[in-house]
Amino acid sequence: MARLRFSEEFIEPLAGLDKRVEESVWKKLALVESFSDVGSSLVESSLRHAYGSTCLKVVAAGYDVLYERGEKGNDGEEAIDVLGIVNQRAVR
Repeated sequence: MARLRFSEEFIEPLAGLDKRVEESVWKKLALVESFSDVGSSLVESSLRHAYGSTCLKVVAAGYDVLYERGEKGNDGEEAIDVLGIVNQRAVR
């Protein structure tokens, strides 16, 4: 199982979202935590430019949740950096 680390660019917008959306996001992140390669590498070029060429995404209730797989620590646990959350309508 991976260890999730959250950026302010993810936490702040998430706090302003509807409870239903927030619950969906946390469910998707639980999947990422257990299976870090579950996300899609088909990330729009504008998001790839903003979040880096190695970012992955999962979709939750109309939002793209962007993350990056990190290196394993001394404990052997992989770090997952949750980079941001973007409304899909804003990207299209």
